[in-house]
Amino acid sequence: MSEVEAPGGRKAKSQQKRREAVLAAADRLFRSVGYDAARIEDIAEHSEVSLGTIYNYFGSKGGIMEALIAPMTRRMQARGDAIIANPPARLADAVSALFEAFRFDDDWKSLQMLQAFDTGNSVRDAHVARVHEEYEHFITDAFRRLLADFAARGKLRRELDIDDAAFILYRVMLMHFFGYVQAKGALSYEAMMVDMQRRLRAVVVGWET
Repeated sequence: MSEVEAPGGRKAKSQQKRREAVLAAADRLFRSVGYDAARIEDIAEHSEVSLGTIYNYFGSKGGIMEALIAPMTRRMQARGDAIIANPPARLADAVSALFEAFRFDDDWKSLQMLQAFDTGNSVRDAHVARVHEEYEHFITDAFRRLLADFAARGKLRRELDIDDAAFILYRVMLMHFFGYVQAKGALSYEAMMVDMQRRLRAVVVGWET
C-alpha cells in the first residue's frame, strides 16, 4: 500500500506548481512582448494563478525576474570560480575568460528580456535593484580574487591597487552591457562582446610585470 502523503506535503507541491506556472508564463511574456510591456495581470491570466498569490510569492514583476535569473546567476558564479581556480597564464586572457564566464546564456540574449536590467527598472523595483547589487558584488569580487592571485605570484605591478582595478573591470563590463541593452537591436550581442574584449585588453595592458 502506498504511503499517504501528509497535507503539508500536498500544500508544498501545490505551491511549487503554482510558482512554476507563474515563472513559465512570465518567461514567455517577457520574451514575446518585453519586460516593460508585460503586465503582472497578464502573467496571472496566462499562468491561471491569482494576482494576490503572485504578489505573495514574488512581491512584484521584478521579483519574478529575480527568480527566473537565479539559476543563471549560479551558473555564472560556477564558471567564474573554475577560471579563478585555474586561470590562463596572461592577465588579459584571464580577465577575458572571466568576461566570457559572466555573459548571459544564449537563451537570454533576447533584448525583450534584458529590458528588465535597464537602469530605470532598478530605481523602480527593489528586486531588480537587488539583482544589480548581487551582480556587482560577485563579479567585482571575482575580478578581485583573480587579480590577488596574479599579485601573489608576483605577476602584477606592485603599485596596482587591486580594489581599484577590480572596480574598473566591472565598470567596463557594465558599460558595454547597458550599451547593448539601450541600443535596442542596433548592436549585436557578438559585436558588443568583441568591443568589450578589445577594450579590456587596452585597460589591463601595463598591469602585469
